[in-house]
Amino acid sequence: MSSDFAFWKTAVSVPEDTYDSLAEGYSNGLEPHPDVTAFRGELLKRWPDLADVLEPIEQDVIDDPDDGAKYVLLTLPLRMLDRLDGIFELAAKYQLRGYSGVAGEAF
Repeated sequence: MSSDFAFWKTAVSVPEDTYDSLAEGYSNGLEPHPDVTAFRGELLKRWPDLADVLEPIEQDVIDDPDDGAKYVLLTLPLRMLDRLDGIFELAAKYQLRGYSGVAGEAF
């Protein structure tokens, strides 16, 4: 069992649609932003094992660096849910928007 969370910087009109697009691998509606890159880097510095549950994966970021600056999608297994407070703190630090697939609500 897992919980999905997506984070981005660009303002979007319907966060649920953006989340659904990201879950399907489409990030066309988002603009790259250095805050997303910084958020991603800080997540991986604090919790290196998040690389296993984070999208876009490192190879995709190498192939298309803009994708790594557009969004972060986390599929957290139950054992990692205790990190949510820290993850949301970082997202707030970078003023990121997002959506929780489990709760079905924007943040």
